[in-house]
Amino acid sequence: MKAIPHQYSFRFHNLGIGDIQLGKKPEQIPGMLPFPSYTGKHYFRVYPDAAHYHAFNGSARGTIEKDDPGIDLQHLLTGINENGFINRIFLYPLVPNEQLAWRLSQLYGEPLTGKAQSGEQNTWITESETEVTLFNPADNKTANTVISFRFFYDFSALKEYIIEGST
Repeated sequence: MKAIPHQYSFRFHNLGIGDIQLGKKPEQIPGMLPFPSYTGKHYFRVYPDAAHYHAFNGSARGTIEKDDPGIDLQHLLTGINENGFINRIFLYPLVPNEQLAWRLSQLYGEPLTGKAQSGEQNTWITESETEVTLFNPADNKTANTVISFRFFYDFSALKEYIIEGST
């Protein structure tokens, strides 16, 4: 009989979720592995290259509040800068949730909301000067819904660290 994998529960905060946070080295976080070793790597195209990414190897859930049922994550990826520190966090929910923006607003406050090229984007700037972004595609495809974290003034993290879903 195959063992059921352990599910990790991470609490959302201003720098990421749980121990997976901006400014930390992925090698310090249990369950993180280099992107080329990640079994789900074929779902993504990463820029500038795979060496700048790590992935969480396990079943993960993000919780917003103490009694929150959580958001099951299909993928949890991090970008690392040239010094090896996490500068982007990408969370891909397993199931689309129309209440996700509302739930994140309970923690981060009122978002800036706008239309993106192919969907809707909600953005929060935290007291820690972190930008938290929720992108929901217009067609509600689960794989394209993403929550990302970056330091607000880290423009290279915004412009150079990009993940695209591949088919």
